[in-house]
Amino acid sequence: MHDEADKLEALLVAALTAYQDRAGIVTRARIQRGDPLSFPCPADYLELVAVTDASGDWAYADVFDGVIEIESNPGLRYPLTVEYLQDLTALDLDAGTVPRTIRGILQNYLEALIAIPNMDRVRRAYIAQKMDVSNLPDEASLYQRKIELEQDMAARGAIPRAVAIYSAVGKV
Repeated sequence: MHDEADKLEALLVAALTAYQDRAGIVTRARIQRGDPLSFPCPADYLELVAVTDASGDWAYADVFDGVIEIESNPGLRYPLTVEYLQDLTALDLDAGTVPRTIRGILQNYLEALIAIPNMDRVRRAYIAQKMDVSNLPDEASLYQRKIELEQDMAARGAIPRAVAIYSAVGKV
């Protein structure tokens, strides 16, 4: 059975990677007036999504050599909100830092990943003992469940995000 810690951890990383690739998690950070507009990317940073000010206007920002740089603009209204995709594969698995919003689907997906090799072993054991295997889920239905969960991940994801661009040009 798939119950060894290293194999289970590898499956957890595979599940986190699948969610990251199909959906992603957007994390937000606040920049207050007086805070520097140039700062190192957070440890869990994957990709910059957007920077907006208090009125929802976009602020130009870019990443250079691991540093997020926000362009200073006299029209910015503080606080600023920096949104970035979180690198789920960089999570501290021992500390239990999996975001609450994805725990349910991640648990279901992880169960599906574990069930596929486990059911194969159970099926072979049943056959070796000449037991009836008709009540066991077949490989196709287990893979179909995995695919359905992947589609659910993609449907609820932050990638791609629908964004409306609003220009602050001409504001007083």
